[in-house]
Amino acid sequence: MKISIDSFESWLRNKNLKERTIEEYLYYFNKFLDNVFDQETVSRFLANKSHRNIVARSFLINLRKFILVNYKELGFTIDQRLEASEVELPKITGRAKKREIIPLKLEEINLLEKHLETEKLKLMLLCSYYGALRVGEMLKIKVISFNWEDWKKDMSKIGECRVLGKGDKEGIAFLPSKLMVRIAKYIRSQKNLDINSTIFIKNYVNHKSIKSGATTWQKKLREAGVKAKLIRFDGERVMIPETSVHPHRLRHSYASYLVNEKGMDIRKVQIFLRHSSLTSTQIYVHIDREKLKEELAK
Repeated sequence: MKISIDSFESWLRNKNLKERTIEEYLYYFNKFLDNVFDQETVSRFLANKSHRNIVARSFLINLRKFILVNYKELGFTIDQRLEASEVELPKITGRAKKREIIPLKLEEINLLEKHLETEKLKLMLLCSYYGALRVGEMLKIKVISFNWEDWKKDMSKIGECRVLGKGDKEGIAFLPSKLMVRIAKYIRSQKNLDINSTIFIKNYVNHKSIKSGATTWQKKLREAGVKAKLIRFDGERVMIPETSVHPHRLRHSYASYLVNEKGMDIRKVQIFLRHSSLTSTQIYVHIDREKLKEELAK
């Protein structure tokens, strides 16, 4: 698909912008060589020092609005439009403010599961949530990763899954017994899996395999979020950032569930999240403000 500079210019002029501003935006348009507006292309554009200024950022904001309004005429798919609406545009000066991640409730996780098409996708969701897994940890899970022999002695107990985190650092994720049963059933249904096979991606070789699998998973999770009406849009059909459903939000949500619903001490949650630092855990945990008010009122 090709974004026409003429159509972009016409759109800018219809906004009654100053001639100087239009000229500056068109200058950056010619520097923005990619015809796909996603996080990778935008980050690559901003990696150029000469593009790290307010005008270049304003150009990106306007280009995104242009795409969102005219995506059909440009030949963009609904998925590409949604991806464009989710692109983060960091501030050029000062430290970027981190957006608070609002945790998903357990019933919302169940709603997401209903809108995922296959058992594999449902298991990816549930493993990510109940295991508080990073996307890379989830995608690297193998048949041999689970403590099958010990768990089969008492299948009512919580199972364990060995995961590889950042820098291939090993950790243990704890999974509910019902989820372990579903995973075992799924593995048995797959004729092409052996003991060393990854169960959620085929032919895992290196980081590129994980990146490709992560992109596909993010897309499927986002589609489910839209169908479940958890992802919401403003009047211009731009996604409201706080409602975005993404893999990292699943991990964050389970940490908050353990603290707010299970009443688990944050130091124990640290073990579940496989953090070496308690400070890292505190960033993930969303403390229920209403419960804090109740504590203060006692």
